[in-house]
Amino acid sequence: MAASTTVDIPPANESRSEIIREATIMVLYVSVVEIAELAALPESHFTHGRITGAVGGQLLAILWGTAVGLALAHWFAFRLAAPAFRGERVTNQDTLIGLAQAGGAVFVAAISSVPVLFLSDVRAQETTGDVPALLIGVVGYVVARHTGKSRLAALFYGVTALALGVLVALVKSVLAAH
Repeated sequence: MAASTTVDIPPANESRSEIIREATIMVLYVSVVEIAELAALPESHFTHGRITGAVGGQLLAILWGTAVGLALAHWFAFRLAAPAFRGERVTNQDTLIGLAQAGGAVFVAAISSVPVLFLSDVRAQETTGDVPALLIGVVGYVVARHTGKSRLAALFYGVTALALGVLVALVKSVLAAH
């Protein structure tokens, strides 16, 4: 009689929850990295609206390259390479998680692109870094509400998440600058 092998397949709702959780984590991760990266970009603002630093297409390339690059690197390291080193095969769940993470990263890049696409170069430089910070706060609020917290508690949670995300990004930016 052949030995039977079992495969752990999570129930559909568990699988769906993991995919949503991974996409949400990627939104937070990419947002923190974008805050740090944008804070580290050299820029100057002069009279009459003259500015130096990344604007327009350059700024979009930074936003999109960072977001998509981080998602792909994360998926490669944790969902492809790590299982391969353990002698495991990539599962459909790993692929779905990778797609969800890429979706979370694309979401951050798309929302962060709004100031670049619709505001002047000066205003875009001033506000683009605020977008991922706001995303962190919104995600914190939504997660808290989803877990049954009151609106006030969720607001506190969102503001705290925003503050901690910005703090982490600032520390990363300061350490990278030296």
